Amino acid sequence: MCGIVGVISSEGRSVVGDIGNGAHFLQHRGPAYAGLFLFDPTHRRATLEKGEGLADDIFKQLGHLEGDLGIAQTRYKTFGAGGVENAQPFFDPLTGIALAHNGHITNVSQIEAELGERNQALAANCDAEALLRVLSLWFEHFRSSDPDAEEKEAVFRAITETQQRVTGAFSAVAVTPTGLYAFRDPHGFRPMVRGRRTRSGGNTLMITSETLALEQNGFQVEEEVPHGAALFVGRNLEVDERILIQRDPRPCAFELIYFADVESEMMGNSIRSYRWRAGRVLANHLMATAPELVKEIDLVVPIPHSPIPGAEAFAQKLEKEFEDTAIQYATPVSKYRYGGRIFMEETQEARDEAAMLDFRVDAKAVKGRNIFLVDDSIVRGTNAAHIVRAFRAAGAKKIFFGTLWPMVIDSCFQGINTPTQKELIGARFNGDTDEVRMELGVDALYYMPEEVFVENVIRSAPACMACTTGKRAVKFEHAGPVLPPVC
Repeated sequence: MCGIVGVISSEGRSVVGDIGNGAHFLQHRGPAYAGLFLFDPTHRRATLEKGEGLADDIFKQLGHLEGDLGIAQTRYKTFGAGGVENAQPFFDPLTGIALAHNGHITNVSQIEAELGERNQALAANCDAEALLRVLSLWFEHFRSSDPDAEEKEAVFRAITETQQRVTGAFSAVAVTPTGLYAFRDPHGFRPMVRGRRTRSGGNTLMITSETLALEQNGFQVEEEVPHGAALFVGRNLEVDERILIQRDPRPCAFELIYFADVESEMMGNSIRSYRWRAGRVLANHLMATAPELVKEIDLVVPIPHSPIPGAEAFAQKLEKEFEDTAIQYATPVSKYRYGGRIFMEETQEARDEAAMLDFRVDAKAVKGRNIFLVDDSIVRGTNAAHIVRAFRAAGAKKIFFGTLWPMVIDSCFQGINTPTQKELIGARFNGDTDEVRMELGVDALYYMPEEVFVENVIRSAPACMACTTGKRAVKFEHAGPVLPPVC
């Protein structure tokens, strides 16, 4: 789960500011590393810069760079290792292609083995480089087999082979000296949107992970790039978009509840609306299954920040339906505003330390009261366990817990860093809610049922929920060779 940006302008206008501003509004998707790549045709120069930390801190030193075409990425590591050398984008100087992606490539070891057979190797430990190498080798293959073909035709053919042979999830932006490319995997696991801005100084087109990055930078959202599609944008800003290999759509539904910014839009609706709807659905589920518990609730509390719209809707629904109760809504949990997202820490030790440092509870607001905590999800249980202990220490009488997302029982290999089931609290206890409840130390625990979420929150729209169902749409390796034949 990362953020990607691709920008191209007309009339030679510099895009470094738009790239940096686009990355700024995607820092929630990848706060660990950031990088950019620029083509500057005026000075015939290509620039690749990467760093560790937030995009704002890395890119603010680069405002002087020229270039009318470029890409950027904010990284949350789901594959490989940390370190600046593994930050994106990656550049292949032999083909002139630079690339950044959001997702998780599952057959990197297969790609590495085939590269080894030709005495080649990857230079970094990041799946984006493997994706770029496959794309570049197929591009070279088609360019050599048809030297007279237009560059974009060779690239489109190379993308088709890449979509067919690279397994996992990828929404990618790429650039050559001639223009901007973008493509998504056949299932469209990770989001990608396109927008355009018209100003007197020139026109600009941006491709990015979320609509927020477009709208906050003055771009009009044109479309969500279709799953299995690829597109090319030249400096005249005309878009050549093609559906290459398209399978059943599987956009990640967890984006709607946790990953995406609340002001973005995905799958035809705003993220705020999805979370609000989830809160109302959770309230209905609670009233249907435990109406006696509702009457015990004194205070509904969201765990900052993703579930706040859902918690508000949850509290309002209960208060409306149970007029004789005195349910209140409050935010006595404060989260340090400059802290990262604990889920994205790279080790359990780091997640534990972050959880202890990030959250504080106002004891005066919770002492002696029955609290219903609303969170977006429980994945490893790190946040939940620390917060429950904090509420106990603050004097809460009873603590109930509800989530806007179903129980996570399986690892994700489409862009979330949960490679082993033993780290998932739901899987550790074999899906037993009561065992998880006791582990967290709460008086009652209510997960959003998977079938209820599908029917009432996303309203049966096609989506990937493999982490809650265990039913994956992709294989870990391609059945045949990944790389083109050696000429």
